[in-house]
Amino acid sequence: MQIQSQIIEQTDSAYVLEITLEEEHKVWAYLAVSEPDLDAVATIVPPEQFEAGGDVHVMAIAQATDAPQEVEAVLFSMNPNDTVVFLCADTASVQAVLNEFGQTDPDSH
Repeated sequence: MQIQSQIIEQTDSAYVLEITLEEEHKVWAYLAVSEPDLDAVATIVPPEQFEAGGDVHVMAIAQATDAPQEVEAVLFSMNPNDTVVFLCADTASVQAVLNEFGQTDPDSH
């Protein structure tokens, strides 16, 4: 699967990526250090993203080594305009997910 990504927003604890899959459709990814708690999703994802249409997928990344498999699994099931939220156990897990999207040095953005 061909993936292009761009960090469109970065805070101290979260990233927002715009992702183009197979040069055809856009999806969005939100990455944050967070407990695997569905209530946290509402504080990470702005209301307008929920209203934009598309499904919201939530993935818990317990350790950095889980990132490749979890990213691949969720991207396979995403449709245009979907959003995925990665609730990562630590900053190493966030970095591992960013790496899966081709973002190797997020501090440069």
